[in-house]
Amino acid sequence: MDEKASSEKLFWADSIASKAVGPQVVNDAKTPSGKVHVGALRGVVIHDVIYKALEDNKIKASYLYGFDDFDPMDGFPTYLPEKFREYMGLPLNKVPSPQAGFESFAQFYAEDFKQVYEKIGCKPKTYWTSELYESGKFNAAIKTALENAEKIRQIYKQVSGGEKKEDWMPFAAVCDECGKNGTTKVHSFDGKSVSYTCEPNLVKWAQGCSHKGEKSPFDGGGKFPYKVEWAAKWMVLGVTIEGAGKDHSSKGGSRDISNRIASEVFGITPPLNVPYEHFLLEGKKMSSSKGLGVTAREMSELIPPSLLRFLMARYKPKTAINFSPEGETIPRLFDDFDKMRESFFARRTPLDPDEKRIFELSSIEKPEDGFRMPFSQIAFLIQVPGVDLLVQVEKAAGRKLNESEKNGLDNRVEYAKKWVEQFLPQEERLRVITLGEARENAGKLSDAQKNALRQLSERLDSIAPEDVKLISEQNGLKPSQLFEAAYLVVIGKTRGPKLLQMLAALGMEFSKNRLKLLD
Repeated sequence: MDEKASSEKLFWADSIASKAVGPQVVNDAKTPSGKVHVGALRGVVIHDVIYKALEDNKIKASYLYGFDDFDPMDGFPTYLPEKFREYMGLPLNKVPSPQAGFESFAQFYAEDFKQVYEKIGCKPKTYWTSELYESGKFNAAIKTALENAEKIRQIYKQVSGGEKKEDWMPFAAVCDECGKNGTTKVHSFDGKSVSYTCEPNLVKWAQGCSHKGEKSPFDGGGKFPYKVEWAAKWMVLGVTIEGAGKDHSSKGGSRDISNRIASEVFGITPPLNVPYEHFLLEGKKMSSSKGLGVTAREMSELIPPSLLRFLMARYKPKTAINFSPEGETIPRLFDDFDKMRESFFARRTPLDPDEKRIFELSSIEKPEDGFRMPFSQIAFLIQVPGVDLLVQVEKAAGRKLNESEKNGLDNRVEYAKKWVEQFLPQEERLRVITLGEARENAGKLSDAQKNALRQLSERLDSIAPEDVKLISEQNGLKPSQLFEAAYLVVIGKTRGPKLLQMLAALGMEFSKNRLKLLD
């Protein structure tokens, strides 16, 4: 089998690793412009999976994650106090933190996001872009870019069709008067200094102070525009692999421009791109500054770390993820993870050859086998008054749970309670109806259904799932018709959790009487 055919059968990250030559530097970055939405975790996990695949394939690798804290504040999060509008245009690392105990706005939101991605097993080496500027690591790139301003203007035009004016320079100085770097326009560079104006109306989201001056562009004196900065990072950090979202990776997009700047201005080979689709919340792309979407922090508290990592790692990068915490999405996520656990421990034949590898790369700690009751059943049982959950789970398991399984159960109960309380609509929550309501619903049933319920009640002590089918057939019913009848007189709905387990959880005496419609 040739190498190409073999690599195509590998898990996507292992395929990348199999083609890597020499030491690798994986990089990703985020502008800490506000609460970070859960979609931003996709890039972190994709790069972490690549990094771990490289290590598993015995490739020397490092994983870097940067916070672009020198970017100007150019969006106003809806949840900020109005007083923060005065900071628009300032570098994010110079904007005060919304909460005491942090050096800046950027650090506050970056550290919050960092806690979340470390919680799901991603532990890259963190760097701050402001430090790359202030330490002088960008100095050579700044000089090269300013000396090649015309070439960069031509790259923008050739790649995207975007016309830059003849006096446009690929740099924004930090104003010595007001401290903003989002409102300045650089006019010239003499090899040592730039001349600039802090324009009052350069952008719509901030106002410059009209100051005119000259200053050194080096050691934190200003910053590149995004597309130039991206290429400069690759050069300074030695990046060999860095993916980008769909919007950046489209033809003529920012990735194409940065690639050209990297090769034609900085003289380096651009890193391997791994394009990936958006993470959508109910079909909508999410934004940090606009506050649209569930935050990474909120999602990390809603589902366990391994499942959040699994949600991001299970799909190939070019597959869009459309997620909703409501409905059956979270229960299905637990079910899918459980199936892959069974595949990993060879208790199930995988439907997808990647299942074992996905589970392995999604597990934060060493995977443990054991019994796991389906999330949806636990979500039901915790809504039943007086139920002894451990007893019901051990009945389902057919044995006593070990300590690891009990800990897993406690963990799942914690998340099931959150899901029920926060995302399960009131009309979908389970409530055992009164006997009066049950008798009223029984009026909608056929005589055959009522007779089948009585037979079910009489055999409830030792009934098996196949007996339900037999009782249905004896009464000329489909099993679904018997299920609907039972659900109607117990919970007032035509469907619900596994019937026999629900009746057992409610207690035999109650369930027998209810099916006979007795007190």
